[in-house]
Amino acid sequence: MSRHLNLANFVVILKHMKTDSPLISIILPCYNVQSFLETALTSVLNQNYTNWECILVDDGSQDNTASIISNWLNTDKRFKSIFQENKGLSGARNTGLKKAIGDYIYFFDPDDLIADNTLQDLLNLALTNPNVHIVIGKNAIVEGQNKVIKSYLTHNDKVEEEILNQNKQLLKLAIEKDIICVAWNKLYRKTFLDKNNLEFKKGILHEDELWFFETLYYAQSVIFNTHATYFYNVANANSITSKFKVKNLISYLTIVTIVYNKYLNKITNKQDQQMVGNYFVHLKIKTIVHCYKQLSKQGKKATKNEILSTFNSLENTLNNPELLSNDHKQLHKKFKIISVLGLDNQLKYLRYFQSKKLGRRIKKNLLYNLAKFKS
Repeated sequence: MSRHLNLANFVVILKHMKTDSPLISIILPCYNVQSFLETALTSVLNQNYTNWECILVDDGSQDNTASIISNWLNTDKRFKSIFQENKGLSGARNTGLKKAIGDYIYFFDPDDLIADNTLQDLLNLALTNPNVHIVIGKNAIVEGQNKVIKSYLTHNDKVEEEILNQNKQLLKLAIEKDIICVAWNKLYRKTFLDKNNLEFKKGILHEDELWFFETLYYAQSVIFNTHATYFYNVANANSITSKFKVKNLISYLTIVTIVYNKYLNKITNKQDQQMVGNYFVHLKIKTIVHCYKQLSKQGKKATKNEILSTFNSLENTLNNPELLSNDHKQLHKKFKIISVLGLDNQLKYLRYFQSKKLGRRIKKNLLYNLAKFKS
């Protein structure tokens, strides 16, 4: 494809020069995504908001990803590239953040799709709510790289209304709504990220979990949009979540430790401290229910001591379940009591906690009584 500007490209560039049109930096980490990249980039090119740059970070791909990127660089000047040795997802996103010159940042994984109006939809909310640091888009679940919606990821019921972060209320919201902890499909003000030196933790899996906590911790306020702007492909067999192993759980323990040492142990405001303490308990529960649960028998045996050792070394007396709504208040209170049980029994209790089946409710009560007896 020729690099010479045609008339259509020239018109697009003139539009970009408008001072009242904020620049959005779209960051796509690319690693061996030749099967998905063309379709993903087409959905970027189809955006009805045109003042964007799309930074493609080829993180040491071994397939035809680099060639596809090179072709797209010739298609439109708004596509930019960085080729680097493999640094993992965190390293690729951080590289993109350093190169980004936009007023806003938007992360997009190349095995998914975005709607044609995604950037315009999220930007409209940012511009009409100038104090909001993060606009959170609604996510549709699809099977394959298409727009055939099967269901939706959890999204807040309260939409298009600014939610303030007084006393770390955004962490409370994340606990109670169980909003998925992902970096993508959110529009971040670049000044907010820069001011708080926010970047992705290198060398771990599930880096979005820590990023999610830190962005909600520092944000002044957020706002949720109404309609789906992102199509999350759950059928990609190569995704991290489809290959859960011991190292995934170890990464979760690293995140739990960072939240404890960097935040919980250093906060001076009492109510902020208590809410972070609640989130810390929330992370411990997730470690058991979402990580330990998925391991093989061998994996569970190999990690039991490390999980218990980590949890026991991070003593948390700073949480206050009374700040949570009733269901979560009860869960956090009872989690403290059942912590004397082994991990397998803790997992059973947590799985049975909200079950309506009589047999599971009986088993849950038996486990709870056993824990009280051991206490």
